[in-house]
Amino acid sequence: MLNFNSGSNSSSNGYVRYMASTASWQTEGEKLEMKQAVYDLKTIKTGWMRIQLGEAPEFIADPSLEQAASKPDGEDWKRGFKVNIFSKAMFGDDAVKEWGTNSTGACMGMQQLYSDYEEANKGDQLPVVSFEGGNPTKIGKGSTNVPIFKIIKWIDSPAELQENSVAASPS
Repeated sequence: MLNFNSGSNSSSNGYVRYMASTASWQTEGEKLEMKQAVYDLKTIKTGWMRIQLGEAPEFIADPSLEQAASKPDGEDWKRGFKVNIFSKAMFGDDAVKEWGTNSTGACMGMQQLYSDYEEANKGDQLPVVSFEGGNPTKIGKGSTNVPIFKIIKWIDSPAELQENSVAASPS
C-alpha cells in the first residue's frame, strides 16, 4: 500500500505530466498520447511534494513506502510520488521518463495501480501498463479525472530502468 495519507530532487530523465482537467498527458511541454509503458513500481518513491508555477518541483522522499517523512515547514506541501516510466515506442532514445506529481486524482490512480501490482505479486517483474482514460470524479468542492490504468503483462526490468532508478537518486 502506498503511503499518501500523512517530499528537493530533480531527475536527469525527462518527465511526463498527467493533465487531470483533460485526462491527457504531456512530455516536456509537448502533447503525448500515453499508450503502454513499463512502470517501475519496484522503485516508486512517495513523499511530500510542492509544485509552484515557474519553479522546479520540490520533493522530500519518505524513508520507506510504509513510513511517511515529517511534513516540511511552509505552505503548499502535499503527498505525492515519483516513478520512472519506460517506453521506447513513445519516448524514443530517451526511453525513461519520470512522472512525479502531488495531484489528488493522479495519486488516486497510482494508488489503484500499485494495489493491483501488489496483489499480482510477480516477484522481480514489472508491469506493462496501459492508460485507459480518465474517470471524472468529484473531490470536495471540485472535480478531477482519475487516470485509469490496466496491467497488460509482466516483463523483466529493462536495463534502462535499472540505470535510471528513482531509488538510486538522492532524496
